[in-house]
Amino acid sequence: MAERRILNSWKEIATYLGRGVRTVQRWEAQLGLPVHRPAGKDHSAVLAFSSELDQWLDRRPLRTTSSFETSPALDIALLQSLLDKAEVLLQRCETLLLRHEELSNRVSAIAEILNDEQLHKDQPKTSSRRVEAGAA
Repeated sequence: MAERRILNSWKEIATYLGRGVRTVQRWEAQLGLPVHRPAGKDHSAVLAFSSELDQWLDRRPLRTTSSFETSPALDIALLQSLLDKAEVLLQRCETLLLRHEELSNRVSAIAEILNDEQLHKDQPKTSSRRVEAGAA
């Protein structure tokens, strides 16, 4: 049998369970976490036995279903929101792709013009002088 420890505060109980104090308090209120209140003490005074907490944890069902199976209305709204965001992102991507193609075409045209100008600069001037000399 496991050692039975007495946990004397919300903080000790929370530490033992590896959760926060508010989470443990919520578990007590909503899920029946076995917490004891000494007679004559105010609402904040609590104690718990580690063996009872371990038994409670062992009896709790594990969550094996996905969130999509537990709340279909919420999931449909979430999926629709994600789909809407994905469509907006897709439109932005298409716009950026068109802009990229336009810029790429412009850069290619500018590069062609610069190449043509460089070719004209590099051509020897002698051919035009020969034509002038031959005409004379």
